[in-house]
Amino acid sequence: MKRFLVQAAALVLLLAYFAQGMVQIRSASITFDEGPHLAIGYATLQTGDFRLQPVHIHPPLANVLAALPLALQQDLPDPRDVSGWEISSLSAITDAVVWRYPYPARLATAGRLPILWLGVLLGALVFRWARMHGKLHAGLLALSLYAFDPNMVTHGAWITTDIAAVLLMTAALYAVECYKRTGTPRMLVVTGVLLGLAQLAKVSALMLIPVVGFLLFLNILQFDLQAPSFKLSRRQVRSLILQWITVFSISAFVVWAGYQFEVIPVEGIPFPVPAGTHLRIYQSLQEHYELGHPTFLLGRNSTHGWWWYFPVAFALKTPLPLLILLVWASLTRIRAILRRPSAALSAILAHAELVLFPVLYTLTSLLSTVDIGYRHLLPILPFIYIGIGVTLTRKANLDLATLKSRTSLPTPHAPTLTQKAVLTGLVLWQAVGTLAIAPHYLTFFNEVAGGPTQGYRVLVDSNLDWGQNLWDLKAWMEAHGESHVYYAHYSPARPETYGINATFLPPDPRAEALAPWAPKAGLYAIGATVLQGPYAPDINTYAWFRTHEPVARLGNALFLYKVVEQPDAAWAAVCADPAPLVSAERAAAYLGTETLRVITLNCRQSQIYPQGTGVVILPPDVSPPPATALDVRTRTAEGTALYDVYRSQGRAWDITDLPGSEPLEAHPQDGPLRFVGYQISQTAPQPGNTLHLKTIWEVTAVPTRAFSLMAHLVKENSVPIAVGDGLGIPFDQLQPGDVIVQDHALALLPETPSGRYRLQTGGYWLDSMERWLWDTASGPSDRILLPEIEVIAPAP
Repeated sequence: MKRFLVQAAALVLLLAYFAQGMVQIRSASITFDEGPHLAIGYATLQTGDFRLQPVHIHPPLANVLAALPLALQQDLPDPRDVSGWEISSLSAITDAVVWRYPYPARLATAGRLPILWLGVLLGALVFRWARMHGKLHAGLLALSLYAFDPNMVTHGAWITTDIAAVLLMTAALYAVECYKRTGTPRMLVVTGVLLGLAQLAKVSALMLIPVVGFLLFLNILQFDLQAPSFKLSRRQVRSLILQWITVFSISAFVVWAGYQFEVIPVEGIPFPVPAGTHLRIYQSLQEHYELGHPTFLLGRNSTHGWWWYFPVAFALKTPLPLLILLVWASLTRIRAILRRPSAALSAILAHAELVLFPVLYTLTSLLSTVDIGYRHLLPILPFIYIGIGVTLTRKANLDLATLKSRTSLPTPHAPTLTQKAVLTGLVLWQAVGTLAIAPHYLTFFNEVAGGPTQGYRVLVDSNLDWGQNLWDLKAWMEAHGESHVYYAHYSPARPETYGINATFLPPDPRAEALAPWAPKAGLYAIGATVLQGPYAPDINTYAWFRTHEPVARLGNALFLYKVVEQPDAAWAAVCADPAPLVSAERAAAYLGTETLRVITLNCRQSQIYPQGTGVVILPPDVSPPPATALDVRTRTAEGTALYDVYRSQGRAWDITDLPGSEPLEAHPQDGPLRFVGYQISQTAPQPGNTLHLKTIWEVTAVPTRAFSLMAHLVKENSVPIAVGDGLGIPFDQLQPGDVIVQDHALALLPETPSGRYRLQTGGYWLDSMERWLWDTASGPSDRILLPEIEVIAPAP
């Protein structure tokens, strides 16, 4: 009865997995990768031609399986009639077969169902293998973790090669263990068939070949832990060679059969070879790895990734209860090894099929230059579920696996009542967390990452945003009465097939021009991937949208913004410290105007306020000027702040915009500036300090000569004790009506005596050093007198 209940529970878990997959199948639009996978599978079925496989860098098996239901469709075009077939244009075939098809829900359901059934088979295999090592409860725990892992649920319902590859790689290693346990030739043949099918599913299965070969070698070895011996007899060598020949010849035959026994030329090889398409796929893959791929991680952008990409992805996209269980199981095994170190080798051999491949796969992932998704870690997950299930449920059933060892590693006893409660709680935690995110399983991020709503700050692409939210976008627009949207995504899907009236934005080749700092008024739908930089023309193309809050986040991956009409910018003040942060041409293009007035200035010395609406572009460590608001925040590819763009309010500058300033009007007799006021940073500085004086000026005439603004701290006899002259704006860029705020730094020497000093300012021509005359209350003067300040030396 107990056995029946456990098996019934396993069936319920498989049904739960299937049901979750169906929820995603029915709710998600066709994603970026699904289109090419489905189109290639359909084209291969229709034509028997493999020309598109090297272009897509994937073997045909999973694609063909997904496309099998399309054989019943009578309204799909013949790929050979599509313009682009002769030149193997993958984009043209995909557009004709998938993106233009007027019933995307029908296409998605038909293509995804075969993959979902493969996911169900994988769950059954996880249950069976865990049960083999640790009885029924081990299988039940492993299957529970599989059925409610959002990563397995989501990728088990996409039209890709991932779940097929995971199933066949896991099945091939399972067959190796079955052969080790039974020794029957039938299982050796099964191993060869599964190994070949795995090669036809995904190129990463190539790693299986040396692993399977080494596992067969380990199976031949006779180990005696009391007197270790690694020698092979002639009979063992012959047996091993025969096993290798059997497995690898069968797998090679399966691969060749998968390509319809083709013999074709391959670049770099002087003669035609069997299954040449498979070799061409590997050559394309190598080119892909050399070129790299746009990727994003924790605010950084790269085309060749980082060695720590997959460790971070694993830590942040794996459910937290699963991580806790993994640590618990690992510590339990380590403790068992420490209790009997001499038996560690026996334990490794007993679990070699479960340990060797995931360890090697994990290590090689650190070397990848194509870092585009957690899904590339899926092959290690079944082994994690099985290892946790076997370790944390009851004493493992290792008798058959350790027949060749005189000493075996002690394994954990059945869990206590408390441990069972903790196990149950962690499994329920994972299940609830997965169900709570339905149907947006792809966007799962654990609590350490901040949950699904914060995932876009960590990872994008197939980790979060794959173009799956077009149905969500249509529903939102209908609910809010919107009839048009500007759409930015890297997927070449056609929103019109979903009933969406969209104008494309970069990086789509159908895009209209975009002014990144001045988007037109309207509704915008920006995918999280292009928002963060990958695939966009520039990593800051959508920095304006990154800086502003969206009105909605559809499925945690598609961000909606309502842009209101705003006046065109008439000017841009660009900090040049020492070089301009942005060229005049780029500023004009980003603001969408050809008549932009661009002013370059040393923003650490000067601020300028022209008339009308404009922007100020500053380094991140420079405080923004008054009467402006942050509009765009940009970053470098390394994730550091680059520059900020502040938009003025479009009104005339007022002295009250500078808090603490004092008005003081003075008109020049021969200068192009009118004095407006000042601000003193402190009225009682100490010797050794720097006193900052800000002077405020209005340009009254176009300057014709270079000039400087004066700031002196003087004694009663007019001898300066500190000088802060300067002007951080080229004189020939000034126009009447501009307001200038100049920051004068007056450094007091440490030996400056205490006393009262007067500030004075003014202007002078640089070519003649002649000071301007000012009309003052006491008559014409070459300086403007400001209040006195008192320098107070600290008490000794």
